[in-house]
Amino acid sequence: MLRKTLIYCGVVAPILYVITAITGAALRSDYSHIVNAISELISNGAPNKAILDVIFNIYNALLLAFAVGGYFVLKNASRLCRIAMGIFIAIQILSFSWGFFPMDPMGTTATLAGTMHNILGGIVALATILMPLLMGFGLRRMDGFQNYPVYSFITSAIIFASGLTGVILAGQGIQLFGLFERITIGSYEVWIFVTALKLLTTNLFDLHRA
Repeated sequence: MLRKTLIYCGVVAPILYVITAITGAALRSDYSHIVNAISELISNGAPNKAILDVIFNIYNALLLAFAVGGYFVLKNASRLCRIAMGIFIAIQILSFSWGFFPMDPMGTTATLAGTMHNILGGIVALATILMPLLMGFGLRRMDGFQNYPVYSFITSAIIFASGLTGVILAGQGIQLFGLFERITIGSYEVWIFVTALKLLTTNLFDLHRA
């Protein structure tokens, strides 16, 4: 029962993230989903930063719970799956540091906290590309996951392509970073949601008890 509860956290967390990002943006007349990064909602001096920090930490806690549950549920699956969930656990622990290293407001001088935010963001971005790949390879021969590997591989490719495109366009001064970041993060959040549902609707819990 506890493991299922932990996996359900992976269903709830993406929904909470989307609602928070949309609501946070709606409360600011100067914010654009096409131009602005989601991290700007909690950058230094951003309106509603305090409450958004709390909600995003709840989101991170839910994902950490899901990752821990997934690690134990996948005990009898491929080692690659446990590696993926181990990475997931590590980056979720790391994500709690976002509050200490907020993004620098656009157009301001770079700070140590802002630089650390970018470094941590790069680490998390790499992990979000690796995890779907590892889970796809790890579950490719597992009953009930016939289409899941292909879906995971496509998700990883989208995350890589959209993330890279957003960075390149931003470097060229084309203000579409927010759009491509949402494609990147949205693909990742949907993958988490789908993965949680797959874990809940297959026989992995029975295998674990066996």
